[in-house]
Amino acid sequence: MQREPTKDGFSSATTAGSQEAPALHERHAAWIEARGISAELARKLGLCTVERSGAKWLAVPYVQRGKTINHKYRLTSEKRHMMDPDAPLALWNHDCLLEASSQPLVICEGEWDAMVALQLGWRAVSVPNGAPKEQSDDPANERRYDCLWQARDLLNRVDRVILAVDDDGPGRALRADLIALLGADRCSFVEYPFPAKDLNEVLTEYGPEAANAALLNAKAVPVKGLYSLSDFPDMPKVQGFPVGIDALEGKIEIVPGTLTVFTGYANMGKSSVMNTVCAHAIAHDMTVCIGSFETLPKPILRDGIAQALIGCSWHEYGSHPQRRAAFDTIEEHVRIVTNTLDEDMELDITALLDLCRIAVQRDGAKLIVIDPWNELEHKRRNDETLTEYVGRAIRAVKHFARTNNVAVWIVAHPTKPPKGTNAMPSLYDVSDSAHWSNKADYGLVYHRPDKTQNMANLAVVKVRMGLPGECCNVEVKLDHRCGRIRSLHA
Repeated sequence: MQREPTKDGFSSATTAGSQEAPALHERHAAWIEARGISAELARKLGLCTVERSGAKWLAVPYVQRGKTINHKYRLTSEKRHMMDPDAPLALWNHDCLLEASSQPLVICEGEWDAMVALQLGWRAVSVPNGAPKEQSDDPANERRYDCLWQARDLLNRVDRVILAVDDDGPGRALRADLIALLGADRCSFVEYPFPAKDLNEVLTEYGPEAANAALLNAKAVPVKGLYSLSDFPDMPKVQGFPVGIDALEGKIEIVPGTLTVFTGYANMGKSSVMNTVCAHAIAHDMTVCIGSFETLPKPILRDGIAQALIGCSWHEYGSHPQRRAAFDTIEEHVRIVTNTLDEDMELDITALLDLCRIAVQRDGAKLIVIDPWNELEHKRRNDETLTEYVGRAIRAVKHFARTNNVAVWIVAHPTKPPKGTNAMPSLYDVSDSAHWSNKADYGLVYHRPDKTQNMANLAVVKVRMGLPGECCNVEVKLDHRCGRIRSLHA
């Protein structure tokens, strides 16, 4: 919204100089004009020249509800200030707040910047005592901000506040304190064209249009969790990595920054699926960190991945000439998180993610596998339901995946089917919470309708919008000749 000056060039909110005052010395008038501020405006605001201690001081009155309660004095020949002794502190130009107005309120660090805003047609006040050296830990109890508390009822009527403080260390500290006191949701802040550090410098260096533009273009203070599209960086195209199962080509991928939930009933063969995925990843130089809480790292986990990596039968595996090379590849590209070497070690989600973070930063892990979820130590807060805990834990995992740009796969068991039935489970059947379905980026289910047959359904049941892949239900088998999951008809 473009702000225009009122007819006489001054804001209708200019109220401070309604009472009689001594004259403004011509040298003070010239000094004010040199700052780009109208001497007529200064007189209207009650600025005058007074004799104190044998010197002529420029006096700026502080008026509250029509009564002058204080003055700020300065020498124009040098930067010296003083105020009336023991006088109360108030916002300069306080009485503009008495007028009913839908205009934003400009809050400045000094009277001169506030006068610039007034001259441009804005409603403006200034704090009486400048900026603190550093941001306060408890601004609500700082005496320097009593002026805000005195005017709190009037300030509460203001819908939008523009903070036009100095762009230096103390000014930024003042800005932070004012945001804390007034609320980020209604505050905007001014950015000045370099090298100007305040509104008066913008006026004198670049002119009134630039000063007005600085106020017009004030930026909303960011509110945590609420953003504009311009706040987000442009993201590169999502790049996934094949899972190594031919039947799932183009259906699901290993995508950095995502969470895949993989479920299926116990003893159906989910480990064979994960061995295929992990072997394919490490064969293509991807380091994998596996939280192995149900399968012994040696020999079971190692041999399952090694067999899939080599692509041989169990009969050939024991004496296969590539077995040692497979072990070396696994040693280089696999990291194991487990407490099998220290049974007293408690691994909750926090400890697990901390170890995974080390694997990412130190070893370059790009795929994290947690297998299975229910074997972790789950520590709920006293006031937390199981569903609330699962939701919080999944949020932590997804945050970890995004901030570390890694793919996380969680193997999570579903509840047991009713006795005598063997229907394929869904993500909603995963134990403890519907969050497994709601919060997953990818959902994968493995199910064998008949455990006596080497045939299973491998279903991609969720692909979050914008990610590569599509839902499907394919028939697969464990190819005993190579130890990998393959299409049933391959």
